[in-house]
Parts: sequence; structure tokens; C-alpha cells
Amino acid sequence: MEMFLGLLKMGGALLIVLGAIATTTYLAKRFLYSRLGLKNSPIQVLATSYLGAKKEIALIEVGERFLLVGVTPNQISLLTEMDKFPLNPSQSFRIKEAV
Repeated sequence: MEMFLGLLKMGGALLIVLGAIATTTYLAKRFLYSRLGLKNSPIQVLATSYLGAKKEIALIEVGERFLLVGVTPNQISLLTEMDKFPLNPSQSFRIKEAV
């Protein structure tokens, strides 16, 4: 009986330690990565606009290019590709708010 209680205590302690490691990893990825600039994805969705049921268009920045794509449940279609940001800087703030 004592051996069973010892194993139970050890298993419980192991679960607590593993839970603490998992929680710390999750929190570090969620908060520290973005604050330290470690999320360095070359692709960013700048804005989306819903057109109807499961249909939308999205403005995506890929490196220094801007893509306007149409998105449906079955496919993603390139509508146009641009070398420069399609709006002037005063309008870009409103786009980022809409996301």
C-alpha cells in the first residue's frame, strides 16, 4: 500500500511539473514572441472584407508586394498584384483597424 501511495505522489508531482512546463511554454510563445519581435512572418493579412456567405477578399503583404485575393470555401484566387501600397498613408490606419 505504501508503494502505491509513493507512486501516486510521484505521478502527481510529475504531472504538476509537466503542466508547469507546458504553461510556461504556451505563455512564452503567446506573449514574449510578439513583444520581442520574434514573429517574423513574411506574410501579413492587412485587411479582409466579407462579400457574402463564406466569400471574402483579402489584402495581403508578401515581402514588398501586395496581393488582393478572393477567398471562397473551395479556392483562393489572385485578383491583382501590386508593387506599392494601394492607399495613401492616412487611409492605411483605417484598414488596420478593420481587421
